[in-house]
Amino acid sequence: MYQSFFGLHHHPFPASPDPSSLVAYGNLSSQLGQLANCLTSGQGIAVLTGPSGSGKTLCVLTLVRDLTDSLVGVCLRTGQFEQPGDLLKALLHGLGRPYTPRDGQDLRLAVSDAIHGLPAQAEGILLSVDEAHLLEWPVLEELRGLTNHDIQGRPLVRLLLAGQCSLDERLADPRMEGLYQRVRAQVRLESLTRGESQDYLRSRLRFAGADPATIMTEEAFELLATVCDGSPRSLNHLANASLQRAAWTVTRPVTRREVLEALTESRRLPLQFSEPATPLNTPDQPREQVLSPSPVTMKQTDDGLCSVEVGAPMETSQDSPGEDVPPSPAETDSVPASVEITEFDIVLPESAPAHEEHERPRPHTGLFARLRNGKSKASRSGDE
Repeated sequence: MYQSFFGLHHHPFPASPDPSSLVAYGNLSSQLGQLANCLTSGQGIAVLTGPSGSGKTLCVLTLVRDLTDSLVGVCLRTGQFEQPGDLLKALLHGLGRPYTPRDGQDLRLAVSDAIHGLPAQAEGILLSVDEAHLLEWPVLEELRGLTNHDIQGRPLVRLLLAGQCSLDERLADPRMEGLYQRVRAQVRLESLTRGESQDYLRSRLRFAGADPATIMTEEAFELLATVCDGSPRSLNHLANASLQRAAWTVTRPVTRREVLEALTESRRLPLQFSEPATPLNTPDQPREQVLSPSPVTMKQTDDGLCSVEVGAPMETSQDSPGEDVPPSPAETDSVPASVEITEFDIVLPESAPAHEEHERPRPHTGLFARLRNGKSKASRSGDE
């Protein structure tokens, strides 16, 4: 690992979410405050949505950690419950209660006993469900029923639903009207701006015990913020890969070169990255040469017709490349100043009979098009 090479106290970009390393960028602090106020006051259901990799799970774990002084926290990290009974068993397991095979009604009674049998100092249960966009209608309806448990008007189950943006559409389904009307806080995480992305990276490095200026150059921070397109998951992965590559090559600080090399390797993964502002060439590698378009040559034949040749080989001059050589008078006279095109036809190579002797084949130099000059054709007809 690269922690010892860069002198870091711990991993700055862990693969698993760590609530202690949460970076409050933009208006994230106010958004988490809205969710926390809804859950602690017991006014209703809290909903957190955002695109994949935006840090929803980290926010959920942070809320569960900070709000469990007076609430019993139960965090379900998956929403893959096919039946309501699966959800109730997971809740009993989170509360430390036995969940032996029972039918639906027995499970509901066991959950009710567990909720009402909380310690006296506990105000209720903070139930958070991650990946809630995967929940089917019967399971969501079971969650709505859990919020009905109360004591003297004080709700015993505080529900937090977190999932991708499709969760908002699922809750807006007419069948979910009973659940949706109980939502009192609804927050959506947005992608980071480029400035926020750079602040995010610097904050994670400071959290690991390092001075960001000694770990990465400004160009490296800027490139990471550009290609990751505001996704914290992509930022974590690419920054981690860049640090690892720099440690392998004994390079400090991380430069644009290490980020580009890590980006090339990371494109094999299903993560999404934007294109950098410049081509993926390291400073020591020349950029790819831009090919010039195929030349087009126009010539006038002896019979008064005009021949256009596309893709003909360029005649290289023996003079030095920096000198401009004026065209000869013969070359100037061979190209018509202006040609009025009235019709054209494509001339393809004629195939000779099978047993007829023919010339030795020559290399094909391009596609030829013969353009008829209407005025020349008319003048020849008049002379005849």
